[in-house]
Amino acid sequence: MKDDEFDGPIIMKMKRVTAVVLGLFLLLMASLSSAAGDNWLNLSPRDKERVQRNKDRWERMPPQDKERLREEWKRWEQMPKDRRDRIKQRYDEQQQRRDRDRGD
Repeated sequence: MKDDEFDGPIIMKMKRVTAVVLGLFLLLMASLSSAAGDNWLNLSPRDKERVQRNKDRWERMPPQDKERLREEWKRWEQMPKDRRDRIKQRYDEQQQRRDRDRGD
């Protein structure tokens, strides 16, 4: 019976600690999902449609294509910043020329 007297406070303390940890975890998850939701709410309808189309396309994509895209992204991230900037600038210039040519 003396063992039971000591087990009661220990079990209560364990339950309390578990409840606190679980509460903190849920609070963290709620704040992260709230932050993600804010970004979605700030998107225009056109951008939301693009995001949804890209998500659907990604889900339908075969695994080998996904892996190839991951490898390309990894290569892009490892590329020196000045080279990435030059590529971005060249792409933007090409886009502007295409837009200008379509407008005429």
